[in-house]
Amino acid sequence: MSNTTDKMLDRYVYLHIDYNDWSAEKEEKGMTIHVKLDDEGVVVDAWQEDEVIATTCKTYNDMGIEVKEIEDE
Repeated sequence: MSNTTDKMLDRYVYLHIDYNDWSAEKEEKGMTIHVKLDDEGVVVDAWQEDEVIATTCKTYNDMGIEVKEIEDE
């Protein structure tokens, strides 16, 4: 993998929640929370199996974060 690809993968965080570990209702399915830092802000998706069940996003500007471009050498 290239350095650019490695840096892009660093923008993702995943959290899988398996309900069977702590739920009395063993029929429930787990979910995965997917957080991505993109060029404009943060995107959070909640997945259950192969379906997005909820999503939200917030721009860096809305969070009071100033983004500066990095110059390639």
